[in-house]
Amino acid sequence: MNNLVGVSPLADDGGHDAIKGFAYQFDKTLLDIFQSPGQRFEVEGAQDLSSERYYMQIKNRTGKFYLSVLRKAVRKMFAQFLTSQDAAFILHCHFADQAPGTTRLLTPDELNVLLSGQFDEVEPDLKLQFSKSFCINFSEDYETQFKAVLKSITANLHAKDSVEGLSYHAILHAYLRNLILSQSLGTRWVSLNDLKKAVRDAQSAIFTSMYVAHCGYEKYLKMVRRQYLPKRVNVPNLERVVSLECRETTSAEDIAEAVLTICDRYRIQENSPTPYFTFRGDYDEGLIKASLWEAGGYFNDGRGYHGGAFKMDILIDPPFGSARLKIVEQSKLGDLMSRVAVKEFHDFFLTERNDPPIAVPRPSHVFLQSHGDLTQVFR
Repeated sequence: MNNLVGVSPLADDGGHDAIKGFAYQFDKTLLDIFQSPGQRFEVEGAQDLSSERYYMQIKNRTGKFYLSVLRKAVRKMFAQFLTSQDAAFILHCHFADQAPGTTRLLTPDELNVLLSGQFDEVEPDLKLQFSKSFCINFSEDYETQFKAVLKSITANLHAKDSVEGLSYHAILHAYLRNLILSQSLGTRWVSLNDLKKAVRDAQSAIFTSMYVAHCGYEKYLKMVRRQYLPKRVNVPNLERVVSLECRETTSAEDIAEAVLTICDRYRIQENSPTPYFTFRGDYDEGLIKASLWEAGGYFNDGRGYHGGAFKMDILIDPPFGSARLKIVEQSKLGDLMSRVAVKEFHDFFLTERNDPPIAVPRPSHVFLQSHGDLTQVFR
């Protein structure tokens, strides 16, 4: 008997069916998120999909239904049940000979057959309790479920037409795949707001690349300048973090000039918050700091006199007076933002965007070809 499609890329059904199985799983995940917008869901955690109320395995099969095909999935869910006995367990699946929308339970004898050899020592009462909290939901095929997802995308994400709906669908599948590949087990949680943000971020990246390609980089910089240059009297008096991505070829002098230009933009009064700057990528921290010092950019990096041990209290509230700017290492950024009410996060990237480690309202992401271009944006 072949394994279920979607269990593994190495399933006997072949790579095509395995990929289709994962797509079926992702579409079911999206449907559940759209149907419960206020909940958070875990993807590829203890089970294929989990919420606060249930655990779910998701399978797609084009053949006929046999209980033995479900043995591996049922065993995995029963093992989870032994540690989470208050939750419901759902096997969401499609079989060619089962009517969508129907539900099937397991008899005690059927469950014993599926669990035999691995859970023989488990008390019968526990098996009976599991059988009452477990059900098999037969659902529609891949194509029908896919159409339902596109309909939900249009309704929830306001896609203008089928083409935009398909592009959103691709964006969301890529987002879920990246979530699984980049996040560790137990941290792969997602909500409707996360899906909306994924689409917004992708739209922003697509817009930027198209604008630069069709209108030219100079016009793009003028557009960014309009975004950042309201009247100086309207600059909010807020805590800010400015993140600059660096490359090996990045000029320390360009960085220093850009940093000081941004400081002049935001530090209007002596009592206004000193901006925090953080750098990432390939760069020489010593060269950047030396260039800043030579240009009059006297900074506080939380290390006190002659580069002592880093102390967050010195960075946030220096005992030796104010500095024109503050420098915080990427590894300390999360700690800083947990202690300081940062309201603006500005990410200037050369190759890859970087989100703040702690959520802030509407973080700004701006593509640059060179840090020297920031002098055009902020002057």
